[in-house]
Amino acid sequence: MAKLNREALAHYLDTSFKNVAESAEWEIIGDDIEEMSNELNPDMETLKNILGQTKTKDNGYEPTMDADPFYADPAKKLYPKIREIAFDRLKGDSCKTLMLEVIVEDTEATNHLAYVQEVIVKPQSYGGDTAGLNIPFQVSEDGARTKGYVSATSLKTGNPEFTEGEIPDPSMLKLEKETEGLGV
Repeated sequence: MAKLNREALAHYLDTSFKNVAESAEWEIIGDDIEEMSNELNPDMETLKNILGQTKTKDNGYEPTMDADPFYADPAKKLYPKIREIAFDRLKGDSCKTLMLEVIVEDTEATNHLAYVQEVIVKPQSYGGDTAGLNIPFQVSEDGARTKGYVSATSLKTGNPEFTEGEIPDPSMLKLEKETEGLGV
């Protein structure tokens, strides 16, 4: 199997900022970005006791992701909220939304692994150079993370539909359709 291209991993933000996955208005992030990673920021403490033993305390992760640049574009659904957070200096729940992460490991698959995560979106600055008005922002996890999947069909429309749970086994779906036709 060949290595995955970067576009195999997509990040979407819910532009409604309502924090309800079923009614989320997803917009993909990255059209002007050349490099973007979800920094896991592992939180670990290593201590050496008087017996010469090393003990490691694993406190989990504090993930963040920087979207830079994010050029002000009134045609983007996300832009008005990013502008509002930055210019009105919003904080707390006013900056909270959902992020959808999708990884396409097999372009022939019917469904793709996805996660919905509660996040805080915080602009880091605004201004920039002659390339355009830039409002780069940071996304930080802030709440529940839910595993599920999106259909390949919904991804192609640009409106991914998230379903919580494990990806259905394609062979089981085929078997269900066959038994439906038999009246079983």
